[in-house]
Amino acid sequence: MTDELLARLERYYDTVPRRFARTEEHGPFTLFLGEPGGWVYYARPRLGGHGPFDAEAVASAMARLRALGLPGVVEWVHETTPTLLDAVRAEGSLEVEEIPLMVLPGELTPVELPPGVTVRMLTSADAGAVAAAAAASHVGFGAAGTARGDAGLRERDAAVKPASERVLSLLDEGAVRIAVAESETHGVLATGRTLPVDGVTEVMGVATLPSARRQGLGAAVTAALVEDARALGVSTVFLTASSEDVARVYSRIGFRRVGTGYAAERP
Repeated sequence: MTDELLARLERYYDTVPRRFARTEEHGPFTLFLGEPGGWVYYARPRLGGHGPFDAEAVASAMARLRALGLPGVVEWVHETTPTLLDAVRAEGSLEVEEIPLMVLPGELTPVELPPGVTVRMLTSADAGAVAAAAAASHVGFGAAGTARGDAGLRERDAAVKPASERVLSLLDEGAVRIAVAESETHGVLATGRTLPVDGVTEVMGVATLPSARRQGLGAAVTAALVEDARALGVSTVFLTASSEDVARVYSRIGFRRVGTGYAAERP
C-alpha cells in the first residue's frame, strides 16, 4: 500500500464525516460529534498528526465523548497510525475489532443476478424504495455474517419508516448514492451506498436480508455502486469488510486487501 493511497484514504476519512457532525480537536485526535443515536460519533487520529498516542490520550478522548453523551469509540488505519493499537490496548477498557481494508485496483468481476432480480441506483423520487432500503439495512445488519437466515420481508416491512428528508436532500445533491437489489414481487432485498468526495469513495452499508443471502445480491449492489462511482470520475474505491468471511466475498469480485482498519469501543 503506497503512502499516496494511505494519505488519500485519510483525507476521505477526515472529510466525509464533517458533513454530518461538528468536530473538536482533542489531543492527537479529532472528535466527530454527531447527535446521540445518529451516525457519526467517534475519535480518529488528527489528519496529518503523529501523536503521541498513549493510554492517557486515548482515555481522555473517550471520556470527552462520553461526557457529551456519545459512545466512546476510536477508529483508525493501522498502517497510518501504527502506535495507536498498543495505546488502545494499554488503556484497557476498550474492545478492539480488526477490520480488513480493501481497495478495488482494477475492474470488478462481473456479477450474475438471480432470475427476477434487478439492481438500480435510487434518486430522491424513490422515497418508498429509500425507506425500504433503510429497513433492509437495519434487518441485514441485525443478523451478522453471511449465512442465510429466517429474517426477511416481514421484518423489513415492520422496520420501514418514512424516508429521511435529510437523506432525500443528500440524494438530490449527489452527496449520497444508494443502490438496491429488488424483485418485482418482493421489493428491496439488498442495499448499499457510497459518499463520493474528490475522486474517492467508500462502499458502505452493504446489507442483504438474511432470507435472501447467498445469491450474490450484495456483490451485485457493490458492482452497481462501483459502476456509478466510475461514471462520476471516482478513481479510488475502497471498503472495510466486517469480517474475514465478508472480505473473501469481496475478494472474489476484485477487491484486494491493502491494510487493516481498527475500531475500538467500550462494551
